[in-house]
Order: sequence, then structure tokens, then C-alpha cells
Amino acid sequence: MNSLMKIHVTLFFWLASLTPCLAAEPDRAQGLSVHMLPDRVAQIDGRSGGFTVDSKTYSDATQLLDYFHSLPAAKHENGIWVVTTSPSAYSSAEREKLRALITSCQQQKIPVFTCRGSELPDGWKRSDVPNGWNAPGGG
Repeated sequence: MNSLMKIHVTLFFWLASLTPCLAAEPDRAQGLSVHMLPDRVAQIDGRSGGFTVDSKTYSDATQLLDYFHSLPAAKHENGIWVVTTSPSAYSSAEREKLRALITSCQQQKIPVFTCRGSELPDGWKRSDVPNGWNAPGGG
């Protein structure tokens, strides 16, 4: 094989190896979309806050992850996408629930993304809390 042919073959296999990497990038539309409902907002309707999926609310990370594990493999590959509101709307205990979810997802190798609603669609953070969550008082 001449050197030009070797370069073409090498380039072909290198490009072919990139395709699975690109295809493996998580997609929000295919993942689990979650809204983190603050307790004080939920209490207006006599409910409790937590991680809301469709019309069901999970009070903590463990419950949400139990539900997530019951979903098809395609959801697992695309991870959990959590939309929050202003950090000041959440108590410190609620902010810890989001941190616990992120930690559990990291330990279980589940892609997890967070974003403040005001920063959609481009404010997604992977494996981190949304902007403002680390400020004193959450504001």
C-alpha cells in the first residue's frame, strides 16, 4: 500500500470512530425533563414541592432516580434535565436536594443538566447547579 493510500485509510477509520462519539451526546428531547418546583410555590395549591415530571412530583433525589431507572434505556442515555427558577425561591434544604441529585447522578454515571428557566435555552450546565445557587441565601 502506498503512503497516500495509508493516509486515506487512516483518515477514514479516524472519521468513522468519531461518529459514535457525536451520536452519544445527550439530547434533552430524548431525556427526562424535570421542573424543580419550590415548596412555597407548591403550597399555594396545597401541594409539596420537589422534582416534577408531567403532573407527578417526587420529593427527593432518591424517588426521582427510582422513577428514572424504570424508564427505557434511551432515556437513561440522554439523562435528566432539571429546570429551576430563581435560587431565592428555594430554601437551603431544597437547594441541597438538587445538589444530592447531581451527586447521585455523577456516582451512577447518569448525565444530569440544570438550567434556570430565565436562561433557557442555552444556559444548561452539566453536573453542576444553576447560576446563583452558590451565592449566600441562594440569590
